[in-house]
Amino acid sequence: MTDSLSHGVVFLGLCERAAYVREGNTNIFKWNILGLKYIVLSHIFPLRLVGWNLGFAFLPTSVIDEQRLRITDETGDEVGTITLSAKVTTPDAKNPMLKQDGPMVFSPERGWTVIFLSLGETDIIIKKPGVYYLSLVTAEELHVIGQIHFVVIDPPPLTQERIAAIRSEPDAAKHVRLELGCKKCPSKFRTYASLERTNKLEEEGWRWYELIPDEFICDCKSTRIDLSILRRNLHGLLGRRRRDTAELNFVPLYEKNSLESIRTDFVNLLNSKPNEEILQKFLYENSILLHQFPSEKLFPKSQILTFFVTDLAIVTPQKELILIELEKTTTRLMKKDGGVAAQLNHAFDQVRGWLQVVDEHRLAVLDSLKIEREMVSKVSGVVIAGRDIGYDAQHLRRLKGTDWGRITLLTYDDLLFSFDVLIRGIDVL
Repeated sequence: MTDSLSHGVVFLGLCERAAYVREGNTNIFKWNILGLKYIVLSHIFPLRLVGWNLGFAFLPTSVIDEQRLRITDETGDEVGTITLSAKVTTPDAKNPMLKQDGPMVFSPERGWTVIFLSLGETDIIIKKPGVYYLSLVTAEELHVIGQIHFVVIDPPPLTQERIAAIRSEPDAAKHVRLELGCKKCPSKFRTYASLERTNKLEEEGWRWYELIPDEFICDCKSTRIDLSILRRNLHGLLGRRRRDTAELNFVPLYEKNSLESIRTDFVNLLNSKPNEEILQKFLYENSILLHQFPSEKLFPKSQILTFFVTDLAIVTPQKELILIELEKTTTRLMKKDGGVAAQLNHAFDQVRGWLQVVDEHRLAVLDSLKIEREMVSKVSGVVIAGRDIGYDAQHLRRLKGTDWGRITLLTYDDLLFSFDVLIRGIDVL
C-alpha cells in the first residue's frame, strides 16, 4: 500500500455496477456503486471480465501523464493491460464537457479522487481461479497497487428438484452456450448446458458440457484452455439469465407467448374445479406460477417423517424452507359474517401440525427430505386455497390482511394476479 500511495494510484476493487449521479437538484455528484469486492466468485472459468467496473483512487496529478497498469497471475504471466490518463477541463456555458472519452468527475485540488472505469467489451480473460495482481508500470519496475482473488464456486447438481426451482425463475435460461476460440487460428470449441439435452444443438456442433474433454488445444497449439471447471459447473449459469457476451449466449426459458399459454391453461384448470392432486401436478410442472417464492430446490409430495405429506416444498436462497398445502379451488374461505370457514381452518391446522413436527424433529425432517442442514435456517408454511369470487370485498381484504404468524394465505386468484404482473413485465427481462 505504501508503494502504491507513493505513486498516486490505489486499486479499490471490482464492482458489479457504478454510476456517477447527481445529488438531488444540485451540481454535486456522487458514486452509486454495487458489489465492490476484491474476491470474485464464479461457477465457470475461463471468465471474461465483460461489464465489470474497476475502482481506483488517485491523486489528480498522478494520471495527467498516461499511466499503464498490468494484470498478472501468480506466476507473473500477463493477462491484460489497462491505460489510465486524465485531462483537466473547466466547464462553462460555451464549452460543455463531453463524455465520449471516458467518465468525468469533479476532483479536489488536494486529496484523492475516486473513479470507476467500465471494462465494457474487454478482451481480458481470467483462465483459471487464483490471485491476480494489478501493477503500475514505470520505467524502473512494476509497483503492485492491488490484487483480486478469483474463486470457483460449485453450483448445486442439476437434480429434478433443482430443475423445478429453475423453472420457477422468470429470467431463467433454457440453454447456455459457450464458444471458445483462438486469436491466431480459426479453431473453435463449442459446448452447452441445458435443462434437457437437445439433439438440435448437438447437430449444430454444440457439445454437451458433461462430455467435453479436459482441455481445448487449438490447431496452431498457441491456445490451451482447461475445460475441467466448465465440464463440472456450466449448468450453474442456467438459474438466472445473464447478458450475452462474445463467448456466452443465453436462451431464455420463458417468452411472453409461452407465459400467456401457461396462463390460459391455468385459468381453464381453475374453472374446471380440479382436485388437489391435479393442481399439485400442474403447479409442479409449471412452477413459474410460484415465482414469488424464489427457489433453490422445489420438491413435490414431500413426506415429513411418517406424519404428513406436503403438496410442495421449497428451499429459498434466503435459507427458508416453505411447506405448501394446496386446497381445492372450491374450498370455502369465509362464513357470511366474515369469520374463517371450517374448511380453511382445517388447512391452517394441518400446516401448523407440519411446523410443530419440524420444530421438534428439525434435523430428522431435513435428512428425510435430503436437504442439506446448512441450507435451512427458517421454516414457514403457505396455504393456497379457494377463489376470490363470491365474498364481500371488505371481508376478503381483512382475511388476507390477517397475521397468521408463520403461515401465509393465498388464493388461486392471488397466484393468477401475480402471474399477470409478471407477464406485463416480461418484455423488460
